[in-house]
Amino acid sequence: MANAEKKKLYVGCGLTLAPQEFKNRVEELKTELGRDWHVLEFLGLVAGTAADVYQRDIVENVGSCDAFVAIADEPSIGLGYELAIAVEQHRKPVLATAHVSSKVTRMLLGAAEVHPNMEFMPYEDMVADVPGLVRVQFAPVLEA
Repeated sequence: MANAEKKKLYVGCGLTLAPQEFKNRVEELKTELGRDWHVLEFLGLVAGTAADVYQRDIVENVGSCDAFVAIADEPSIGLGYELAIAVEQHRKPVLATAHVSSKVTRMLLGAAEVHPNMEFMPYEDMVADVPGLVRVQFAPVLEA
């Protein structure tokens, strides 16, 4: 299936304080998810200006995605901002996830309890587990 025919999935995560191993696993996850989705790319920590990052991540990626996966293992104000815009403003279907041993804020867990378009599900292995969680959570999006 060509990317133009695939639904758009945005995968967001904390990058600023994240170890390289975590960032590598997120890239592996995005590759795996790319089998079923057109995975939107964020600019990251070095490309473009701060305004470019906002434009790409919030306006383009969150604004245009069909679904949003938030990998919440690492602390991140940016990811929290993306989540708020996705859930509150755009009413996007959102799956927040984190490793079972990660410390996840009560704010994130509470948002998943309050918003019907958001779910939180922990994982044990990001690349092995999250694609299955995405398939289950976003089945209605893929079928639409």
